[in-house]
Amino acid sequence: MRVALVSDWYYPKIGGVASHMHYLAIKLKERGHEVAIVTNNRITGKEEELEKQGIELIKIPGILSPLLEVNVTYGLKSSEELNEFLKDFDIIHSHHAFTPLALKAVKAGRAMGRATLLTTHSISFAHESKLWEALGFTISLFTDYLKYPHRIIAVSRAAKAFIEHFTDVPISIVPNGVDDKRFSPTKEKDKIKAKFGIKGNVVLYVSRMSYRKGPHVLLNAFSKIEDATLVIVGSGEMLPFLKAQAKFLGIEDRVVFMGYVPDDLLPEIFKMADIFVLPSVSSEAFGIVVLEAMASGVPVIATDVGGIPEVLKENEAGLLIPPGNELELRKAIQKLLNNEELRKWYGVNGRKAVEEKYSWDKVIVEIEKVYEEIISNI
Repeated sequence: MRVALVSDWYYPKIGGVASHMHYLAIKLKERGHEVAIVTNNRITGKEEELEKQGIELIKIPGILSPLLEVNVTYGLKSSEELNEFLKDFDIIHSHHAFTPLALKAVKAGRAMGRATLLTTHSISFAHESKLWEALGFTISLFTDYLKYPHRIIAVSRAAKAFIEHFTDVPISIVPNGVDDKRFSPTKEKDKIKAKFGIKGNVVLYVSRMSYRKGPHVLLNAFSKIEDATLVIVGSGEMLPFLKAQAKFLGIEDRVVFMGYVPDDLLPEIFKMADIFVLPSVSSEAFGIVVLEAMASGVPVIATDVGGIPEVLKENEAGLLIPPGNELELRKAIQKLLNNEELRKWYGVNGRKAVEEKYSWDKVIVEIEKVYEEIISNI
């Protein structure tokens, strides 16, 4: 099959959509399909890697909104103007339900008689993204486009419940995937910690420095933890504030801000962690970083929002806490720091769940089944 994966939100935009598309493209190519990533006309940073993998990168011209990171030009054009880019594909698979390229592509694909899908990675409008502010004026237009996919894939039950408000298209739940060969447990934590100049227990946070991810809650919770180092990985608008917050709390000597870290360093960073924390305050459809921690055999503490409980609680891979509750977060961190056997138990459970359900080798089979079902019925 020839598959086009389409989204405004491929790299260089950092996030779950870009990561999901990238690994999906690689896995489809490994399984013998011809694959292209279709996105906006800018440097992605993945050009060389995709070329080596034999994955085509098609860049759609147009003006990008600096705030929304979407193609404003094609947001205004007819979907037919995408035909020339998509006409040679059997399957048009768009990603993110509320961005112009994704929606225009499924309409174009449907009009050309191709199999069309859309994967939704969202569960709520309740966060600070400028995208949702813009959507408030155009939601009826977006819901009109959501009738064109033959099938919608939701990454969690929470994502399915959200998208059902906007469409009657059949929905399949296929979770996010993780590369369980790249992210794996280690018996050399201390050696890896030494490489980064760290000793003792490590509490790890990897995500954007944005309010909805809750890093400020984590710093407050960590302020009374004395027997660990907090490693914070990621960039974003809150980073200067968070550094000032750590200084104000008097913990700057126990907090390491690593900033943006290249993808090739992330597996080692996860390997050195004793606990992984994702303290999101809202809108978490799934949390790929949770899977990366689980694949690394690291116990997870995360908030009881969106699709997180489906991954964490059902697989007994860590502890759930209420969002925004720094006292409960502190208690959870201290509980795991004080109990090595519990950490190991959660870590083993998480790794097992990844191997059985969330490895890309498992997820790709489920996505292929959806492709085949659609093609056989059109």
